[in-house]
Amino acid sequence: MPYEMTWEPRGVYKRFHGVVPFQEYMRSQERVLADPRADDIRYVINDLIEVDSYSVTDDQAEYAAAITRGASISNPRLQIAYVTTDSRVLMLIKAASIISSYALHAFPTRVEARKWAAGVA
Repeated sequence: MPYEMTWEPRGVYKRFHGVVPFQEYMRSQERVLADPRADDIRYVINDLIEVDSYSVTDDQAEYAAAITRGASISNPRLQIAYVTTDSRVLMLIKAASIISSYALHAFPTRVEARKWAAGVA
């Protein structure tokens, strides 16, 4: 599995590594949103710094953003962060933010994402 997921008191931290196919990213997203704890969390951090390669199209990124609509009804306060410096991923985040029910944020380091999460929680 190309990711590890850790539930924290006010959020979820997901660290991706190696080769990450879109289906694995979606599986991680579905695991979070289907969990009963998802109603009370304030953030999800998707740490992509250790990703060697990935496969995702613009349409898939939009789909990933769109499926959060239902979950946003039970938890409209959730925000999602990505830790990455990959310009293509940053463009996908920007495109997905247009239709996402949640605020999407990008940070170049884990430290910055953690500071943000502390302020959100």
